[in-house]
Amino acid sequence: MKITRVICCLFMLLLSLVAFSFTTSTPKAYAASGKTILIKGHGLHVESGFDYLGSDGCTETTVYVDAFQNRVHNQTVSTADVFIGMFDNCTNTTIMDASGGTDNPTFQIDKDLLSASLSAIVPVTDTVSGNTFSVSVNMTWTSTSAIQHQNITQHYQTQGITINSHSNADIRDAIASGTVLNGTTNYTPSGTLWFAQIVSAKSVQVTITHP
Repeated sequence: MKITRVICCLFMLLLSLVAFSFTTSTPKAYAASGKTILIKGHGLHVESGFDYLGSDGCTETTVYVDAFQNRVHNQTVSTADVFIGMFDNCTNTTIMDASGGTDNPTFQIDKDLLSASLSAIVPVTDTVSGNTFSVSVNMTWTSTSAIQHQNITQHYQTQGITINSHSNADIRDAIASGTVLNGTTNYTPSGTLWFAQIVSAKSVQVTITHP
């Protein structure tokens, strides 16, 4: 269960990075040679994951929280996302699969990646029940490591499209603590953290469409 949720959350993170922090500029398109789109981004973000097994020995709860900060048109823009999953390992049944985001969080992050804090009301929709509800998020991150550097280069090509991307990031491992509340229910009780990071990332992606 945990492996599935981690993959899901990391995929959400990648989508959020592309959707939020990258400013797009489109060079001149040439009808004969196709079209080239350049996407550049530079932003700060945090992420954390929580996982615990309920007292019944069956119900596993997984929570993922992230937040992003970037400069857009000389203004600081922030977003935050939440994922909450509940799974019955005894019956192999999904109880809750809720996710959502907000573009109006109170998010502060140190440029040296030493600490960060997030306060937000985030509406989430549960795909199992179809219900939408709001969770109150209050969380802090504190660095526990030196900066680690990561570089990733990817190349993808198929008929009609070529994508080249490169990203580099400065990452600090961290401890995250706080609450994700729905009424009196806290989905992130003490001692359930399994990972947390504070990150500064730059990325460039070139997409070429062929006629």
